[in-house]
Amino acid sequence: MNKVSRRSLARYAADRLLAGDFAPEVAKAVASVLVEDKRLNEAELLLADINFELESRGKVATALITAANDLGDKLRIEIKSLVKKASKVDRVILNEQIDKSVIGGLRIETATRIWDKTVARQLNELRKVF
Repeated sequence: MNKVSRRSLARYAADRLLAGDFAPEVAKAVASVLVEDKRLNEAELLLADINFELESRGKVATALITAANDLGDKLRIEIKSLVKKASKVDRVILNEQIDKSVIGGLRIETATRIWDKTVARQLNELRKVF
């Protein structure tokens, strides 16, 4: 039996979600393929592929925001607007993580782009110069 590629499975899931299928049902369907093919270790990669499909189609960008401190509501709204415009999508979902090691600034990561404006990255670049 030929196994379905992860990319094909991601395209299938994106198609179903965009057609309005109930997300938990889509998740069950793709999970059953991974279980049947003994590919559970690919689950996280599959989610990334689905995010890539949705963002590439201009529908949804899921953005991971890394900051040293809590963003606050005003900054969250501004980031959503900027990511929406830059990614050319209809909707943005923000996931936030606090990481004191970034010192300051922000790192914004979507399925297709990374913007790293953290103090830690800037210091690392200075170290390379000197």
